[in-house]
Amino acid sequence: MELYYKDLISEEASLEKLVDDLMLLVQGANEFAEAAGASLSPQPKEELTTRLARLKENCRRLKHQAVAGARATDKTLRDFPYSAIGFAFALGLLAGMLVKRGD
Repeated sequence: MELYYKDLISEEASLEKLVDDLMLLVQGANEFAEAAGASLSPQPKEELTTRLARLKENCRRLKHQAVAGARATDKTLRDFPYSAIGFAFALGLLAGMLVKRGD
């Protein structure tokens, strides 16, 4: 018996949303740099564009890594559901014991 959960992670807390927000931030910074770049000399303007391009590429790579990690986690949880439940239970038990000991 297999269970499928379509919306396991809420859309507000999604990692993809975070990466999309970062891309919007980079786009805004790019527009700001273009507007402010009119008064800059060529060398700082070129350095600014290179850094923004690197930041965009890093955001894209982060998004791809996040999606790949989520798919791998989903596949593992679907392949070994009872092991995942046992692991989560053991981890919760250990955390509870550590918190209890700290009191």
